[in-house]
Amino acid sequence: MASAFVDQIAIVAFLGLLAWAALSDFRTYLIPNSVSLGVAVLYPAHVLASAAPVDWAGALVVAGCVLLVGFIMFAMRLAGGGDVKLLAAASLWAGPAQILPFVLLTTLAGGLLAAMTLNYLRYVRPWPSNALAADESAALKLRGTVPYGIAIALGGLWLVVQMFAH
Repeated sequence: MASAFVDQIAIVAFLGLLAWAALSDFRTYLIPNSVSLGVAVLYPAHVLASAAPVDWAGALVVAGCVLLVGFIMFAMRLAGGGDVKLLAAASLWAGPAQILPFVLLTTLAGGLLAAMTLNYLRYVRPWPSNALAADESAALKLRGTVPYGIAIALGGLWLVVQMFAH
């Protein structure tokens, strides 16, 4: 009984960290390393306390693959470092069984978010806020930036719903 409570606390804390990442990414276009680290550190508590068996070895392989692909995308300037770290940490929670739906939902949410963000920047706020940027070149870079932490958080919310449903 106590382990089920610990598992529920770990899952809710996971969701809270994802919400923190989404809010931080929305406000500052940065995801703190402490959030991704917290998501990864909570995972062993979930593994140990879960009533259902958890394929933690498979989850480590999945997260490693996501991190590798994310690193390549980061090197090609297709993804932010904070997004890559958060996605890899959240992939631990998805594991092999849920990684495809998690990535698909996160990608769809990210596409919708990108369309909304870019339309907002084009029509509502055509010039980036200099409050978010150190100089004009950084401000221009922000025009094409999408706070993808929000999409990752939505994918994580789906994972939490799946965990509580089973």
